[in-house]
Amino acid sequence: MVDNESEEDSDVDPNVVVYTSGEIMRRGLLLVNYTRRRIKRAKKWTNEDRFVTHFGSHPLILAEIFEDLQRSGVEEAFVPPQDANLDWFLMAMHHLKCYPTEKEREPIFDVDRMKGRDWVWYFLEKIQALKAIKICWPEDNFGSDIWVITVDGTHCWISEPGHPEWSMDSDYYSHKYGKAGVDYELAISISTNQLVWINGPFPAGTSDLKVFKKPGGLRELLTSIGKRGIADGGYPGYPRLLSTPNSLDSKEVKKFKSRALKRHETFNGMTKRFNCLSGRFRHSVDRFGTCFEAICVICQYQIEKDPLYDVLIDGVF
Repeated sequence: MVDNESEEDSDVDPNVVVYTSGEIMRRGLLLVNYTRRRIKRAKKWTNEDRFVTHFGSHPLILAEIFEDLQRSGVEEAFVPPQDANLDWFLMAMHHLKCYPTEKEREPIFDVDRMKGRDWVWYFLEKIQALKAIKICWPEDNFGSDIWVITVDGTHCWISEPGHPEWSMDSDYYSHKYGKAGVDYELAISISTNQLVWINGPFPAGTSDLKVFKKPGGLRELLTSIGKRGIADGGYPGYPRLLSTPNSLDSKEVKKFKSRALKRHETFNGMTKRFNCLSGRFRHSVDRFGTCFEAICVICQYQIEKDPLYDVLIDGVF
């Protein structure tokens, strides 16, 4: 990760509080009870690793997000000066990464449970709203490219939703977890490091293909612009829109599809590094949507700094 902590800023705004990644890292480690002495004695990479363990992302990423929230032209994402509290922001990041209960969070941050809850969800909803500018379908519809995206659904485990008659709701059954879950459909640009589509949440019992075919969904979009995507075997029946693994493919095409789909799985894996998505989500489905989309926004920031690997490689294609 390249750390550019330049003091130069041609867009100075006295109402915007800007922190360097070093300041973000030191403050975060102090909040989770590392002593100044222990922080000072450790090497930089050790402290960065400690920080990521508790807050999910490199401090440079969080410094950029915190600044963007204060500058955002998206009303729902904008954080006014009186609310730009770094400690509350970091507490929200800690919630995504470590997913503590309110009783566990109280002694870590020395914060009243209700106050901690309010500020965590305040900042998570603000970050979620950044998807309006960070997770966007390109205006030029990928130009002259035909193969433009990979698409896949990702399941997450949630608490069993209530049902009026039965103890379990079969609509939410996830075959990946064997428990209740929800599903999100994600599409990633093949040619750029950009998550361009996010759709959900849906009950995990909804197949990837059903989500793809929903009115106003990805099938209609690809059809309208004449573009194609790459998908796994869960998307049969639409060869003119989605190309899936095929035994008749040439060696080069098989390699291309395999690398594209594994690249997509790499992004999915990045989201599961946050504990609120890797284990059972305790809150409501609406709260799940807030956390999932906020994490997707954070991961988008990450791949802009540390890009996903290229699908096309010399000597193979």
